[in-house]
Amino acid sequence: MAGGLTANLSAAIFMKNLRLFLSQSALGLAVVLVTALGTGCIVLGKQKSNPTLFNGTDLSGWEITDFAGGGAVTVKDGEIHFAQGELITGIHLAHDNVPRTNYELEVEAMKIDGDDFFCAITFPVGETYATFVPGGWGGTVVGISSIDGMDAAENETATFMKFEKNQWYRFKVRVTGEKIQCFLDGKIVVDLPLEDRRIALRPGPIELSVPIGLASFQCISKARNVKLRPINP
Repeated sequence: MAGGLTANLSAAIFMKNLRLFLSQSALGLAVVLVTALGTGCIVLGKQKSNPTLFNGTDLSGWEITDFAGGGAVTVKDGEIHFAQGELITGIHLAHDNVPRTNYELEVEAMKIDGDDFFCAITFPVGETYATFVPGGWGGTVVGISSIDGMDAAENETATFMKFEKNQWYRFKVRVTGEKIQCFLDGKIVVDLPLEDRRIALRPGPIELSVPIGLASFQCISKARNVKLRPINP
């Protein structure tokens, strides 16, 4: 009988100590978790990535492209302002931490004055790059440079339209392993299959716009709402 009481007492003491140990361990783990979360060491669940490339305040993350004779670039009222230069004025991302395919790049742009492209968008296409040109070659050509060595004015992506001054236009470039697609105010204007095509930048100053760049040729223009997001094609 005494042996049974002793065994029961020992078991009760063991269980009490076990509960105390587990309680202290859980408390310690909670403290560790709270500390880690507070310092950003642990992230629970998935976070939505911010697609915005331009913060609306300054050119953080961007550099003014060193085009010869380029105009001033400033930020005001949540917009990037491009002054008219002798030739090209522009900016480009200061890093190359961007997707090479399966993404969408969006920009809103406005021409204030001038008669040529006001927001050429340079972007990655796999291991190379291309430029979507809105309003080039005198202000009306829309297309991709370059394809198989031919500029936007020469290849099958060329279309022609008039861009009004002081009007915002919404551009989107979508790149997948199969296609380059470009949209103007939601309407597709380029739908180019990539199989057996040679994509490259036009040789010259625009090569400074990589990996992603915005450029204006002898125009005063504005850009805003620059966004980049990965997609599942």
